[in-house]
Amino acid sequence: MKGGIGLATAFRTLTIFRVWGKESSSMTTSLYWFVPVGLVLGLMQWLLYRLLYPAVSAQLAAAVIVAFHVYVTRAFHLDGLADMADGFGGGWTKERILQIMKDSRIGAFGAISIGVLLIVKTAALSALIEQSEGICLIAISSVSRFILVFLSVTQPYARKEGGTAGALINESRLRHLVVSSVQIALIALLFFFDDIFLFLSCVGTAVAVALFVAYKGRKRIDGITGDLLGAACELSEVFMLCIAAFR
Repeated sequence: MKGGIGLATAFRTLTIFRVWGKESSSMTTSLYWFVPVGLVLGLMQWLLYRLLYPAVSAQLAAAVIVAFHVYVTRAFHLDGLADMADGFGGGWTKERILQIMKDSRIGAFGAISIGVLLIVKTAALSALIEQSEGICLIAISSVSRFILVFLSVTQPYARKEGGTAGALINESRLRHLVVSSVQIALIALLFFFDDIFLFLSCVGTAVAVALFVAYKGRKRIDGITGDLLGAACELSEVFMLCIAAFR
């Protein structure tokens, strides 16, 4: 069934949750809901943190939360990170990079990138939990999904032949970024009014990571792909966790 507002499509794209509702007639309408989906994921992780800590150690709580996040997102963005690492690490031309990224098999660069990222994520989150800063999970999850909208709107699609994320990126418009920006501002006011600097540091960090991914994408493959979107989401999360932990 088509014609939905994009909410169900956003959840079905970014999570394992098959929420009730019609599929959107245009994939881009789901962009309006990426930040709210990130907020829901962040709230779920925060509730898990509240349930686990201090009943278990910060290290165990962090490991469970990271594993939970991987599960509910189907490792969707981790797969993009692995593909980007394999493509950029093993390809020397645009055509070869895109070919490697399209291969469903994971290579050494991809496996190493996932392993390192999960280790750093767990360690940084453990430090945050010990500081009783689990509320950061709400900001990090929301802002990282905002980055998906930011890159989709501002960057060209790299595959001339089209691809899974082609319609999402090619048909995205400034209005999607404006709505997502308003949503981010509302989350900041609702959850981080007393610590707005923390939220702004997360946004600044995530945007810096996104711009770096965009730069590498433009330089190597003349744009971005769905894999680069996933990589930007994961990399922005881990850098935001590290920045928050070092506050």
